[in-house]
Amino acid sequence: MIKIANILYATDFSPYADRVLEHATTMAHLYSSKLYMVHVIRNPADKVYGTLHGDYHALIEGARKKAAELMARYDDQVKDLLHEAIYKEGDPVYEILRVIDEKKIDLVVIGSHGEGPLEHLLMGSTCDKVVRSAPCPVLVVRYPRK
Repeated sequence: MIKIANILYATDFSPYADRVLEHATTMAHLYSSKLYMVHVIRNPADKVYGTLHGDYHALIEGARKKAAELMARYDDQVKDLLHEAIYKEGDPVYEILRVIDEKKIDLVVIGSHGEGPLEHLLMGSTCDKVVRSAPCPVLVVRYPRK
């Protein structure tokens, strides 16, 4: 049997992130793995963190606080698993790849928004870049189409 000791769940706190977490927790239970949950703050002024005011440092601090509150929503789903929440700032792909290396991740579970062709052509997606660059398997959970 394949050994999967460490699983990384990457979340952007979007509406379907809970569905992705279900897949991650199922795998963690199945393999008795430690579950790492990472959120990367790319833009502290993003609407996911609410309305924040102040200089850049105040925005970052507010985004960190809100990210911790949002991550706490997952407490019930992971309470019976060995787990750790991780918060990073910067480019999501770079930071996710760093966590994979630092924590010796065996499997990544990530959601895909399924951007339209124009957005994908211009920017690519975090999910696609992680799939192409990760040194371990990546389970992609597709979000429902709108």
